[in-house]
Amino acid sequence: MMRRPRGRSLRIGFVLLLALLLPWGGTRAQQLRKPPTTPTDNVKEVLHGVEIVDPYRWLEDQWSPKTRAWIEEQNAYTRALLDTVAGREQIRQRLTELMKVEAIGLPVERGGRYFFAKRRADQEQFVIYMRKGRQGPDEALIDPHPWSPDHTTSVTLLDVSDDGTVLAYGVRQGGEDELTIRLFDVEARRDLPDVLPKGRYFGLSLTPDKSGFYYTRHTPEGPRVYFHRMGEDPARDREIFGRGYGVDKIITATLSEDGRYLLFTVSHGAGARRTEIYLQDVARGGPIITVVNDIEARFSGEIVADTLYLLTNWNAPRGRLLAVSVRDAAARDRWREVIPQSSAVINGFALVGGRLVVNHLENVQARVRMFDPDGRFLAEIPLPAIGSVSGLRGRWASSEIFYAFSSFHIPTTIYRYDVTTGTSEVWAALKVPIRSEQFEVKQVWYESRDGTRVPMFIAHARGLKLDGARPTLLTGYGGFNVSLLPGFSARAALWMEL
Repeated sequence: MMRRPRGRSLRIGFVLLLALLLPWGGTRAQQLRKPPTTPTDNVKEVLHGVEIVDPYRWLEDQWSPKTRAWIEEQNAYTRALLDTVAGREQIRQRLTELMKVEAIGLPVERGGRYFFAKRRADQEQFVIYMRKGRQGPDEALIDPHPWSPDHTTSVTLLDVSDDGTVLAYGVRQGGEDELTIRLFDVEARRDLPDVLPKGRYFGLSLTPDKSGFYYTRHTPEGPRVYFHRMGEDPARDREIFGRGYGVDKIITATLSEDGRYLLFTVSHGAGARRTEIYLQDVARGGPIITVVNDIEARFSGEIVADTLYLLTNWNAPRGRLLAVSVRDAAARDRWREVIPQSSAVINGFALVGGRLVVNHLENVQARVRMFDPDGRFLAEIPLPAIGSVSGLRGRWASSEIFYAFSSFHIPTTIYRYDVTTGTSEVWAALKVPIRSEQFEVKQVWYESRDGTRVPMFIAHARGLKLDGARPTLLTGYGGFNVSLLPGFSARAALWMEL
């Protein structure tokens, strides 16, 4: 899934309200002793003509004896409060049941085989699996658990060849940023000799003929894109792109589905306001063409056949989708708008089965819509409830798309949708011991002091009377161009069950 441009409309957060009946109420709180007092200092300063009062600045020195003593007092008070809660052990057990569950990632289909990462409830790390056909058994291919006594070695699925016979994966020790890249022979169930040494890598694309792969590696001078030919020494890998860019840039290189074009994306920092796009016809040894590098906006692209699609916030804070023939990509007057900006924010898009599949965020809810290559609306993919969608994964030559759905009362579920027939099925669902049908979620709106409409989700046991007398867990967030979307929470589920 491509990244979506974040606009001003995303600066509003949401408030989640969880209401339920608890077996104890306000009289208990009145019997508790007061919390430890917190000393204040008379700290004032004037910044830009405004006086700032900061009585708790002394707490910024977290290792001072005074701060450590305050932390100990607060922890002791909290412990004394929690230890008196009736049913605490039962709550702990139930929370463990809700949290200690398996996790699974979106699958990658190649040659009728589905590759994905899965971690069982009793495991520390993800294992790379393969499933032959949609209904076949899951076969573990790469399990990192035997590689380290403390189970801190992890693996990451990077790419799979078109025929599903070669798999590229990364190996990471502990929480290091660096990883080692290895190649795996799926048929023989063993690693191939090719290994890229430990380093910071950004993406990898195998060529259709499996003769090699493109990858980005961080060097002391900055990120660089290389091509590795299978069987050769990685030290001799040819540099393709990146010369002149410093360490503050992030570069990725993505190969088109047919293997003809390589698309380079240069991000000016992790939270960059600007990205650059370049492309190259690598199949014919063509030159690197500049698509855009002079606009203060974010772009992400994908190529199918001979068309480049660009998702951007250029003159569209909520995002729009542009298209242009690859041969005219450098001619800005040839760019055409296929999906214009709307009231919804474009969170991402995928090119699947000859269609454009767009993940919209509308009123803090996911809406997944399909369009033809020219932007004409075709249909909307039905979602099971109010919730969020993460990941849109599919291929132009295939009719199936995978996505993950989640809501406050629905654990993450991976769906497979056929864009041709319109049929949907559950491909994998987290086995969380909860009955989602026992709960309900609705959205309401409230107006803030400045007139801004603030969305609120209310989740509770189905049929619960919302009369204002229910103990309530209230959370809220808004800022930094980040929206907190509906998603499953073990804490929220437990609260609604009590």
